[in-house]
Amino acid sequence: MKTLINYYTLTFLLTLISLCGFSQEDEAIPFAVVDQVPAYPGCEQLDGENLKDCTVQKISNHVNTNFNTALGKKLNIQGQTRIVVQFKIDANGDITDVRSRSLADKAEVREALQTEANRVVSSLPRMQPGQKDGKDVTIMYSLPIAFAVPEKENNDKKG
Repeated sequence: MKTLINYYTLTFLLTLISLCGFSQEDEAIPFAVVDQVPAYPGCEQLDGENLKDCTVQKISNHVNTNFNTALGKKLNIQGQTRIVVQFKIDANGDITDVRSRSLADKAEVREALQTEANRVVSSLPRMQPGQKDGKDVTIMYSLPIAFAVPEKENNDKKG
């Protein structure tokens, strides 16, 4: 019995050690704490806050330009809803592990908005990777998207 317990304890410890090793390899550093943020194409010559601002602005512009706003009409969305997208910019500058969460009430709307947010973010171009301690690293990025549908025009034309 004691041998069986030792076997399971050893198996558990080895599993735990191997999981820790894998997670450190793929550990992402938050965007806000890296030494140098990833550089969106066209921002590579900048540094410091200018680089950060340029990359953030270009990511936002890409999402705003490519997000299918016709979903609002198709799904009869009214008012505003939020979608939070998290993704990684890996040590090669590729976009990976895109996940999103919509706060919409209806499941159909949530799923459609999340799918569209994932599609648009996945289409971001390869970037120059971020750096920490002089090494290219994987960066975790979180992007809130506010999806707003204007009020019906009839409300504006009363009177």
